[in-house]
This record gives sequence, structure tokens and C-alpha cells, in this order.
Amino acid sequence: MGKRTVLYRGILKSCNYQCSYCPLSKRPMSERELLKDRSQWEEFVCSLEEKQQALQTGAVMVVPYGEALIHGWYREGLARITRIPGMEAAGIQTNLSIGAKKLLEDFTGQGGEVEKLRIWATFHPEMAKIQVFSQDVKELSRAGIRICAGAVGAPEHLELLKELKKALPKEVYLWINAMDGLKRPYSPEEIRQWEEIDPYFPRELFTPPGDKELCRKRLFVEGDGRLRICNISPVLDKSWKELCAEAESSLDSGNRVSLPEPVCARKRCSCYLAYGGRSDFLNQVLFGPYPMFRIPRRIKAAFFDIDNTLIPQGKTAVPQYTAAGLKALKALGCCLFFATSLPKKEALKRCANVRDLFDGGIFAGGAHLQAVIEGEKREYFYEMKEDIILGLKSWKKRQDFRILAFWQGRILYKITLLRPHQKSWTEEEGEDLEKYLEKHMAASPEKPVRAFSQGNCLQIVPLEASKENGVKTICRWLGISVKEAAAAGDSKEDLGMMRLTGMDFAPPKTIKPSHPERPEQGFLLPEQRKD
Repeated sequence: MGKRTVLYRGILKSCNYQCSYCPLSKRPMSERELLKDRSQWEEFVCSLEEKQQALQTGAVMVVPYGEALIHGWYREGLARITRIPGMEAAGIQTNLSIGAKKLLEDFTGQGGEVEKLRIWATFHPEMAKIQVFSQDVKELSRAGIRICAGAVGAPEHLELLKELKKALPKEVYLWINAMDGLKRPYSPEEIRQWEEIDPYFPRELFTPPGDKELCRKRLFVEGDGRLRICNISPVLDKSWKELCAEAESSLDSGNRVSLPEPVCARKRCSCYLAYGGRSDFLNQVLFGPYPMFRIPRRIKAAFFDIDNTLIPQGKTAVPQYTAAGLKALKALGCCLFFATSLPKKEALKRCANVRDLFDGGIFAGGAHLQAVIEGEKREYFYEMKEDIILGLKSWKKRQDFRILAFWQGRILYKITLLRPHQKSWTEEEGEDLEKYLEKHMAASPEKPVRAFSQGNCLQIVPLEASKENGVKTICRWLGISVKEAAAAGDSKEDLGMMRLTGMDFAPPKTIKPSHPERPEQGFLLPEQRKD
């Protein structure tokens, strides 16, 4: 399942900048309030140090109302968090006004592990100079700190932010947030220009619908201990203190403490702290296991299952918010490939609104591979013996299905056994079929096959045909390592390619395909035809 992400926001509501649009600089905090903020933060850090094993927290992100790094207790606390065994990353949103030198001196002086520190640096055009800000970013990046930079997409700052992008190191991603106070839609030309700076900018415009099921691996902790699943969700019925008390008893039993049941009433995840923290497949592909830090993965190829991945269950097309992420990947030079049990023709039809972004795919459960590389088409079909059909006819005497055969010329590369829509195949039936064919077909040892169930379809492909092997082959064609690729899916057929590319994944779900295969996708055997 992977480790959890915890976001923290204390009572700090002050900033050392005086941006005209922001109220935080106009509300100085009293010494008493600052002491309370420090006390709450230190209590939070202590609880992580003591309970991390049971809480299974892999990453912490500080998202203050204001500027926190100017206060020494936040710098010290981040250093302590990175020293916690099992903690993989700790980050913070900051205006970077403290400067790279001071931040590095204090962080390393407290024994902080630089390779675990993450910085989300926001550029404020009214207060910061491009040269100073970009130089601090460069110094932190050179020191081994993973960092992203960004700004609000105010139209009047467009040219300035273009200059900032040029000044930043190429490896540092510059994000643009949609401007809440714009009071009008961005024009098509403005969107185009923001996309040139930040290819992921359209994700700010096509935010996904709320889905609490994608938020089971994160928590938003407030200074007083109240819990939410994100910054815009309701308060949960359990506090951080209560959760830590459960963790204490969990340590004694050796169990992992359960997080509170997520609660969400939002129609849409309207900001990055909301949609960026979800454990959905696209965030994993774009940003890795902890997308909250907004630091993109630099991948060269990505492989996507279609049903229940690119196309959510119950939908008929790839949603706009998913298409926006795919378009950004393509713009950043990543090659996109389908990875599906569908034949190529049906896959392209299903994904008509994004198919032009793709460079080929793994089709028919891995039996058909195709890639267009630098304008040259490469293609391969795994082959089965034709006499497998005779064995299937014999097995059919005790089953109720139709046989659909898929051919490329004289190559038989896939067979689908199609039942009525309401009647699903089981994994056991697939295993039974494999044993039957191995026992009753003399040709089986020469060209063995495998079978896997997908709702009312039992798919039969050559034994070596799989999405995992398809990823290996296409990566070899591209001349890249599989670790330079990413893969996403939702079933057992997808686990191999996801493990291969180092992706975090949820346990496989048994889901009926949203779109069962239709007879016209293959060739019916003569006795099944009605013409």
C-alpha cells in the first residue's frame, strides 16, 4: 500500500512579505501566539518521532498560512523529522526569503538529512527579485535538495514569470497556480502562454471531482490536533492526539494504526493541496509516491491501462483532467503507450479524445506490441497454434461461451471466450482451462498459452504475452531503462508492469470491465455466424 503523507498547518498566520493582495502581512502575531505555535509544532514533531513506526508516515509537508522558515523552530523541526527512521521526505511551502545559505546552515547544523528535504518555493513578484530567488533555488538544488518553484498566474505577471523560468535551472519545475481572484476565465491565449511556462497548468482548470476513496493514505493535521483529509474537507471525528494514543497501543501489538474514515463533501478538488494529495494513478505517474511536494518525475515513457484507469468506471471517455496530465507528459518529451487487453482498434476508439497523444501500445493483453519511435513504426505479435481452437471446442461442451479469434494475417495472437454480459468468469476457470489445454493439446508444450478472466471475457494469449513483457520490449526499442518509465492500472494484469517500473500501487481489485468485448472485435467461428 505504501506509506502515508501527513500535511501540517499550525496557527501561524503571519508573513514577512507585504504583498498587496495578501492579508497575512497585515496581521502581526503576538509573542504569546508565536510561543503557542512553536509549542504545538514541537509537540507534533515529538509525536512523529515516537510513533512513526505505527503511524507509517512516509512524508510530512508543512503548509502554513504565512512564512514559517523565518522561525527557527520550523527549521529545527524539519531537520528532526528527516532523521526519523523510516521517514522518506519532509517538505515545506516557503517564500524562500530566509535565503539558501541560512537554510542550509541551520538545517545541516541540526543534523538534518539533506536528501530527504523538499522545498516548495513560491515566487512573489511584488517582493522578490528574480536574480536573488533563482540563485537561492540553484544553491539548494546543487546541495542535493529537491525543490520546485512557482507563482500565481496573474496575467499582469506573465512576462515576468517567463523571465523567471529562463533564470531557473532546467531541472527545476516552475508551476503556475490559477488565480482565485481573477474574476473571469483565462482567455485561450493566456492558457496557451501559461502552458508554455507550466505544461501542467491545465490541471488547475480541469480539476477532478471529489473522491474520498483516493484519500485514504493522507491526513491534514492542524496545530490544535484537529484532523481532516485535506485542507478543504470537513473535520474528522478523531484528533491527532487520539490517533497517536492508538498508535501507542498498536506498537505493543505490532499492528499498524488505522486512519479515521475519510469524510468529504466537495464536488471538486479545487486546489493543488486537494487534488495533488490524492493517491490516483495520474499523480503517481506525474509526481511519484508523494505528489504533494509538486516535484515531477522525469520519465521517458508511460504505460496506461484503459478501463477503470484512463477511463473511470461508468464513464465513456478519458476525462479532461486526465487528458490535461497526459498532454503535459507529452509536452515534456515522455512517450505515451496504452497497456490494455483490448485490441488496438477498440483501444483507439475508446480513447478517441487522447489517442493522438499516444505513440503506440501494448494491446490484446500483451500479445500485440506497437511503437512509433522517431517516425518509424515497430510492431510485434506473439503467436499461438491454430489447433488451440479445436481444444477450445472440446472444452466448450461443458461451458456456455462464444469463441472470438484475433488474427494478424495468418498469425493467431489472441482468443476471447465471451459469455453473456451478466455471467463472469472466475480465476479458477481460467486455471482450469490452462490445465485442460496443456493436457489435451500435443502442441501446447511448443507454444503454451495463459488465460486470465475479465468479467464476462476469458482472455487467452501466448504464455510470454503480458503487459510486463510488453513494457520491457518497448523500453528496449526506445533504448531506455524500465526505471525511466511509469505504468498505471487497477488489476492483477497490471501489477507486473507497475512493479517493474517502481510504481506504488493499491491491492488489485476484481472489477468487471466497463465495456465488455463485443463480437465484432474478433472473428466468430463459422458455426457461430448467423450470416
